Amino acid sequence: MESFLIAVNVVLPMAIMMGIGAMLRVTKVTTRDTMKQVDKIIFSLFMPALMFYNIYQADFHQSGTGSLLVYSLVGLGLVFLVALFLPPHVEKNRATAAALGQAILRPNYILFGVAVAQSLYGEEGVGTLILLGAVAVPTFNALSAVVLEIGRAGHPKPVALIVAVFKNPMIVAALLGLAINFSGIRFPAMIEGVISDLVDITTPLSFLSLGVSFRLGGFAARRRALTIGLVTRLVVVPLAMVTPAVLLGFRGTELCAIMALFAAPTAVASYPMAVAMDADGDMAAQMVALSTLLSLVTIFLWTLLLNSMGLL
Repeated sequence: MESFLIAVNVVLPMAIMMGIGAMLRVTKVTTRDTMKQVDKIIFSLFMPALMFYNIYQADFHQSGTGSLLVYSLVGLGLVFLVALFLPPHVEKNRATAAALGQAILRPNYILFGVAVAQSLYGEEGVGTLILLGAVAVPTFNALSAVVLEIGRAGHPKPVALIVAVFKNPMIVAALLGLAINFSGIRFPAMIEGVISDLVDITTPLSFLSLGVSFRLGGFAARRRALTIGLVTRLVVVPLAMVTPAVLLGFRGTELCAIMALFAAPTAVASYPMAVAMDADGDMAAQMVALSTLLSLVTIFLWTLLLNSMGLL
């Protein structure tokens, strides 16, 4: 029951936020066209602020996590290959295939991981997860930009691809966060407070926008692609990455971080990023919404299984 409540406490607020967004559209308080402008602000300001702040606050001097970082980065590389080559065989439309690939690759790691780690270990259990996130989040953001650029453009030139990746505000924020973290520079409390306020807005605003933009009508047309994407994101990827982690001896907070990285649903950030990079926003929105709702079951099952085996 405790594991189930953990999953509910993580997922239910997101579902409520999306429901509020849908209500705002139904009552004509706002429209999808209006929220497209908001999505640009989320992608250009709020999500980079979230990325920067997480890396700025990370403790890279924490010892004993080398194997965790190596395993996670290798795993992300393998998922990247799946996200790059599977969608074109599932969906002929390039924009839709690109959005599907990003949805398979990009997990809602920080939001889900922190909630699960805090519930299992308290505040002291979050450090390992944040440290992994400081490396993994910029990595899968960069790889997501590659998937979107290649997916929608077919075969872009290498220079154009590199430029597209490094023009991504999330990548710029990650590099800036790393530079300031390793330089030892600390901002005054007032500046940190402003950044923290921006970070606090990011997730609820993103879910409200997702609820406003969510379309029920596209499910039938994308049923096959959505099914394959959801099974890959929520079943295949976790099984392929968490199982070897257990066999290799990862336990406790490290295994929790791996579970969060590979078993979390599609990141809400994938929706505004797909829109900003001219991919299929409806596909991205549907993957976020459905994977978030279905993860109530999958996160519960993973937490229950690993807890019952004494591994978490």
